[in-house]
Amino acid sequence: MTVDEVANKTKEEGGRRRRRNRQVEAKAQPAATSQARKDRPTPARRESGGSRGNIITRGFRAIIDYFASTRAELQKVSWPTRQESLRLSGIVIAVTIVSSLALGAVDLLYGELFRIGLSSPVVFVILAVVLVIVVGGSSLMLRRRGGL
Repeated sequence: MTVDEVANKTKEEGGRRRRRNRQVEAKAQPAATSQARKDRPTPARRESGGSRGNIITRGFRAIIDYFASTRAELQKVSWPTRQESLRLSGIVIAVTIVSSLALGAVDLLYGELFRIGLSSPVVFVILAVVLVIVVGGSSLMLRRRGGL
């Protein structure tokens, strides 16, 4: 072997030795306190140092904590402005009026059909045939389109 080959071999062995020492040191050091190891449960945020107070004070403390957290959450809410509230309320009222008128019209239509159907049962048969054709036809069209 030449001098250069011996120097390169020694250099490679030194690099391997340093890498191995770093791996051994990394295994020997404990995990950081802010992160839990994967094989351990996540550390709890509360202290596990036993119960604090008696049954009455713990109950009051729980109620106080509930209201404090509720208040903190309500402070995070993005409340609408007066104009947004008025606009959205108008939309709700308009949709309610339109849907009530539509349902009233459907009720009136079915009420009249039922009144006429009681006087002559042929109307019920015609209505049943029309419903079967409409429902069956729409079902077939949806299946052909791939909707169902």
